[in-house]
Amino acid sequence: MNLTGFHLLLTYQCNKECAYRFVWGNFTQKGFMTLAQIREIYRQARELGTVETIYLEGGEPFLYYLVMVRAAKDPAAPGFREGLVSNVHWATVEDALEWLRPLTGLLDKLAVSTDLFHSSETVNQHPRCNER
Repeated sequence: MNLTGFHLLLTYQCNKECAYRFVWGNFTQKGFMTLAQIREIYRQARELGTVETIYLEGGEPFLYYLVMVRAAKDPAAPGFREGLVSNVHWATVEDALEWLRPLTGLLDKLAVSTDLFHSSETVNQHPRCNER
């Protein structure tokens, strides 16, 4: 079996504290991946030769916005399809458009982690998570 894609958890820190706590993310988590670590992972993925897709996520990757943008723009990233997973609870529509602008043309997919797992009624409602 060949590894064709993976998710980089840029941080465990999150601006929400959901009941399901993906990878134990919460407000108090510390630390994040450095650009050097990310570049090394890209290098290893390229060397492996089977990786096609890399997703940037967390916790909430927008908490480390500059690292996230630099990871997406990194010279080692071309050749991979890149995606981003966010809870988008950090932004208004106007803010989201502005914060996503530097990622235009770099991402193949933006996934929003709000679904029936997080909310009991519809996909369009916000997850049942505590505010920070």
